[in-house]
Amino acid sequence: MHKPAFARFEAIREDFKDRVAAWTAALPGLADAQRALAREAGDEYVVETPIVYNRALDDVGPGADVSWVVVADNPGKREQEAAMNRYLVGRSGMVAERFFARELGVDFRREVVIINKTPVHTPKTVQLRKLAKLYPEAAGVLEESQRYMASIAPALQACFGASVWVMGLSEVRPKGLFDPWRQALVDAYARADAGSDDEAGEPSPPRSGRPSERLYGFNHFSMGSFATDLKRRRLEGESTKDAVLRIGEENRSRIL
Repeated sequence: MHKPAFARFEAIREDFKDRVAAWTAALPGLADAQRALAREAGDEYVVETPIVYNRALDDVGPGADVSWVVVADNPGKREQEAAMNRYLVGRSGMVAERFFARELGVDFRREVVIINKTPVHTPKTVQLRKLAKLYPEAAGVLEESQRYMASIAPALQACFGASVWVMGLSEVRPKGLFDPWRQALVDAYARADAGSDDEAGEPSPPRSGRPSERLYGFNHFSMGSFATDLKRRRLEGESTKDAVLRIGEENRSRIL
């Protein structure tokens, strides 16, 4: 990475960290609500990090060679553990890690930067709706965090010259759970494609094509959803990599 690009990444990283701290401080009852959801799911555990900053971002240095920015849903049980605080470290993350290595030749833990549609933890993603009803004070942060996470996706993409892999599409739709994220992402890519200056007023770096053309959408790796969709839509004689990129491109319209 060039120094200006890494400086922009550092600014995004620190701003993200600060926002997580501010959101956490603003919601003192959030952990209690998340514990209630865990009991409802029949899986009681210690809620240690109600809103999770991805500490793997701190491992990214100026010599990083990042080829993908992966956008998952939200932190689950394993991700929120205080000793972990990293994204996609559960079963879905392990499946993704193996797939990226085997089919794309990408080291998932070294060449991928992972963010979420929201950093707010729930035992299961669908419980984000119940969380807002159980703890109404969280509703504003849930929406604000989605819009913020959408805004940094193309910004991180520009820092690394990477492609973006959106993981999980079922709730990325009008009136879906992640509709605020989707709307904000549409706006963010409209600005990125237009080559507008960033928030700091710095000119955007030169690009090869529109940034949105390197955004790909996929089913989640959980429950075999991604593998099933790939098998169903793969063309005869098509390589796995070619099939993945084609399907991801076809799914782009569901996002943008």
